[in-house]
Amino acid sequence: MRKFTLGRWGLAAGALLCMSGLAGCGGKQDVPETAPQGMTVEVDFLPVHRCSRLSPAIQVRGVPKGTSYFDVRLVEMEPVERLLGGGTWSNDGSGKIAEGGLTKLYSGPCPPKGVERRYSYVVSAMPFGGGQPLSVRTTEILVEGE
Repeated sequence: MRKFTLGRWGLAAGALLCMSGLAGCGGKQDVPETAPQGMTVEVDFLPVHRCSRLSPAIQVRGVPKGTSYFDVRLVEMEPVERLLGGGTWSNDGSGKIAEGGLTKLYSGPCPPKGVERRYSYVVSAMPFGGGQPLSVRTTEILVEGE
């Protein structure tokens, strides 16, 4: 994890921005009750996906306009953060990433026997041609080794 520190001048500048309202610090925003929730991700992780190269089905909802494809990564969160692979999937408008669709060196969660570990699926909605993601969401799962 990266640590960011603010020096004396950075802290002073941040305080000035907050007081002037430019940074929006601590200010209440009026959001209509009908505001969209944004992109959400649901992973259908089943026992067959444990210690397997078969990725689970993933459902993405609230996909931003202009999304050409999804970039998906599986990250083991403990004991140290480690990438376990992933892949890309074209956005056909359904938001569904098929079971087995992640093929870029994908290796499913496989903690040691009797140990429970956290894993995170990171899904990025990408525009045509790449560049900055339109939205990024993570979904964590707990998997116990068998």
